[in-house]
Amino acid sequence: MMIRFLCTLSMLLLTLTTTAQNMADTLERDSLVSVIGWFSKTDTLEYQFSQVVGEIVKGDTTIIDGSGGDFRICVTDSTKKGYKMELVYTDVWKRDTLSLEGQMSLMASRMALGSKVLFSTDEMGCFQGIDNWKERYKVGLDVMKKLIDSNYYHHPELYARQSKEELMKHVKEQYDEVAGTKEKMTELFSPLILLFTFHGKELPVGESTVEEDGVSCYYQVHAGALEDDEDSNEDEYQMYIKLVEKEDDGSQTSYYYEYAYFDDGWPRNVLATVVEEQAGKTVITQYHIDWVYKSW
Repeated sequence: MMIRFLCTLSMLLLTLTTTAQNMADTLERDSLVSVIGWFSKTDTLEYQFSQVVGEIVKGDTTIIDGSGGDFRICVTDSTKKGYKMELVYTDVWKRDTLSLEGQMSLMASRMALGSKVLFSTDEMGCFQGIDNWKERYKVGLDVMKKLIDSNYYHHPELYARQSKEELMKHVKEQYDEVAGTKEKMTELFSPLILLFTFHGKELPVGESTVEEDGVSCYYQVHAGALEDDEDSNEDEYQMYIKLVEKEDDGSQTSYYYEYAYFDDGWPRNVLATVVEEQAGKTVITQYHIDWVYKSW
């Protein structure tokens, strides 16, 4: 997911100061923000999302991939145990449409537009995974079969390289590796994972740094009316989070999150940046999710 197209990390970190901290200072030092979803049946939100991947080698930055689109989420049921929701993609785009792989990926995504992805959260709003993952698995397999049939129909010379049946068998094996279980299928829906990542967590207002399972975590949380937003109110809040994981081989992965929430726990905006530092190379992946419509 990746987005507003590689803002520099320095700009991201600069937003962690000034007025945000002034607002936090007006609250008690021991006050907490609980990220809880006070959702209601029929809540409907529309979001835009995008994802950009960039590679930095010897100071030169190259954008190597990008995708995005629009989706709608509707709460279909609300109980004491949690929420049932459905997601529908209404538009998709992909940066790479020149390669055959890029074209097929875009075609597969467009063929799935309008179909429902059913998922659940617990009573706090924590994402529990894709409920109709078997149906989604079958839909994906059917889409790939149609694409392969179409390519072989329009390009019969492909038979000389490999039979259609052999190719489909190979594609299915690869598909099973990334979508063959509920857990794997769920990982494919990164916008959903990002939207609900911090639900169920309780974070102190202000700044804090802790070590959690070998991960260095920096948090800055402030509550109150959101900056430069005339529609916000005093119950809304923002969070800035940095997580750093260091491996024994010297590689390091840093995660930067910026969240803004409505007072009922629905995310307004999400900016996530993942920086992977390896020998001689840095890969930056950035995701944006922006709220565009909300109804009750």
